[in-house]
Amino acid sequence: MIKMIEKDRRTPRYPAKPGTYVVYVEGTGAIRDLSMNGVFVLDSEPLPVGTSITFSLRTGAHDIALKGIVRRSVAEGMGIQFVEISPEARRRLRLYVAGLG
Repeated sequence: MIKMIEKDRRTPRYPAKPGTYVVYVEGTGAIRDLSMNGVFVLDSEPLPVGTSITFSLRTGAHDIALKGIVRRSVAEGMGIQFVEISPEARRRLRLYVAGLG
């Protein structure tokens, strides 16, 4: 059974499956953990806090198009809060996250 990370969050955050990553103009990064509200991307050159970002979440055969804002930037990566998500992207994300728990 996979344990969720940081149980005090508004929505549970789970470790991503191996091979899941984010693709954005500035580069790519593996996903450390993910929730319905955000993602932590491993990146040795994280974007600054407050940066708006458009990216794709690669979950195997599917890409989920998302828009977010960097809320945390530390040496190992960045936490991105989702700020714009289409109904179809939300459905795909919900299915993916449900498979993590």
